[in-house]
Amino acid sequence: MNSDAADELDRGRIEESTAILHAKVVSEIGDVIGEVSDLLLDLQHGHLSTVLITRQNSKDEKSQQIAVPWSVLHRTKEMSFEIRCSMEKLERAPELDPKHEDSALTRQWATTVYDHFGIKQREIKQEKAASVEDYQLSRATSLKNIRVNDLKGAELGHVIGFAIATRDGLLVYAGLAVTKSDQGLQAIPLSAFIVKPSQPEWLLDIAVEALIERPNFPKSAWPTAIDRGWSEYVHVLYGRPVFEGVRSAPKAVAVNP
Repeated sequence: MNSDAADELDRGRIEESTAILHAKVVSEIGDVIGEVSDLLLDLQHGHLSTVLITRQNSKDEKSQQIAVPWSVLHRTKEMSFEIRCSMEKLERAPELDPKHEDSALTRQWATTVYDHFGIKQREIKQEKAASVEDYQLSRATSLKNIRVNDLKGAELGHVIGFAIATRDGLLVYAGLAVTKSDQGLQAIPLSAFIVKPSQPEWLLDIAVEALIERPNFPKSAWPTAIDRGWSEYVHVLYGRPVFEGVRSAPKAVAVNP
């Protein structure tokens, strides 16, 4: 097994996105700061970009959404998140303005978040110029239950959530509930999906019959790690690398509204 393949398996614990949402956030001394209100996902590059925390502003007691890098949050034994930074830095953290949210949710905006906390953002290998739309970040809450179709427009199922490698925030797979099956969820690598910007459906190049026959896992018991077998399974069945972002939809593919 080469070093790249081995690295794919060394990602530590895997956690489901919906288990992170609404978790309590505390300071290093245990004071409650707020809760995780959303996760901003970089789908094009396959990782969790930043985390939104809803908190009360200490100056005027108004609710605000601040953004922090995933790496400053650490799980506690009580299953909350401890934020490891000074309160002064937290007070000045970049805030998401709901009036300008659409223009704010970009990789460029995320860079200001990382710079504020003095953390190096994950390097992205950009092989070709991307459009402004390609740089948009997506809210995890807006993607829950997003419909997935085959290339002919027939419904395959919907996404329940995402498996996130807690060590570095990579999106390992999406949990897909298949429409014609009640036997659990399918673990679909993000790189297998074809996504057309601004469309409410994702595409998957697979027949529903073949999808039903593949191994699944219970909705209440997401796998907490990946192994060599699963990595090889992904490469063989989908012909795609495990840790990579979604693909842009070809213009010839028509997604049904």
